[in-house]
Amino acid sequence: MMVAAMPCTPGVVSAFASHRLLIPRFMSTSDPSRPTLEGNYNLLFRFAFWLFVGAISFSVAGMLLLRLVPSSMSIFGPIYTKLVKTPTWTFMTMLAILPLLMYGPTLGWKRMSLMALWGCFVGGASELIGTTGLFTVGGVPLPFGEYQYTQWLGPKIAGHVPYFIPPSWFAMSIVSLDLARRIADRRTAALLLGTLFMVLWDVSLDPAMNRAFPFWEYGVDGFFFGMPLSNWAGWALVTFVIVLGYEYIGGTLPIENEWAPWVYVLNCIFPLFICLLRDVYLAVLIGGLATLLPFLLLWIYDPGHLKRAVSLLRT
Repeated sequence: MMVAAMPCTPGVVSAFASHRLLIPRFMSTSDPSRPTLEGNYNLLFRFAFWLFVGAISFSVAGMLLLRLVPSSMSIFGPIYTKLVKTPTWTFMTMLAILPLLMYGPTLGWKRMSLMALWGCFVGGASELIGTTGLFTVGGVPLPFGEYQYTQWLGPKIAGHVPYFIPPSWFAMSIVSLDLARRIADRRTAALLLGTLFMVLWDVSLDPAMNRAFPFWEYGVDGFFFGMPLSNWAGWALVTFVIVLGYEYIGGTLPIENEWAPWVYVLNCIFPLFICLLRDVYLAVLIGGLATLLPFLLLWIYDPGHLKRAVSLLRT
């Protein structure tokens, strides 16, 4: 059945123009009040960030409660495992998501995906090599030394490396490179400084995860709260390979987000609180000094970086 075309008379044009005024605002592409894609990413980031903060706060509050009221363990004992794993796994999940939302919109999702895959692959492969003892030199498994993960971080890749670990390599290495690029003008200097910032994070992390609470265990009693020196050498090597890949994938595009200082410092403060509440006071002192170094360098180079980061919480 054919339908005849309606003649385009002035009256019809006028009626059509009037009808357009009735189109809902959310269908208008020029409506300034309509949420933008960038605005949606920002909203998602803030949700993930405060969930990240909430997971840290819940964990610290729980440890503080057990410290101040030891008898509360009789109440929470039956669900203690869940009370530890739930905020920890939430924290690890948000840690992996935050950099995607921080850098994806500016780098482009193709580059962002390649960076995430690269960081996860190199970090995960190094952990599998380390935990299986595939390569050893002088009886020391490369690249970190002898160690193994406990059950607290959940299911493991090939029974050795928790699934949360490779994304954490990606997340903290790109944040460390972000901070380093703000200080170092030359590419090589930024790579080395980013590697240093990543190792400085482990200065606060390792005593908490190894000595204060058993997320992983070393095969030897190392010099730094049970950690052998080979671990830091491995961290530096693996991190440098990862950030070198980021530089190649990212090209000349900026890897910078004003939330990076917050993500970095929260990842350092969390293990420091664990050490504090588990009476590992010397680790708190050393880890606190290590955490301050990147921010001291940022302040010396350009105080504006930290001022802008602080202003984010006011908005």
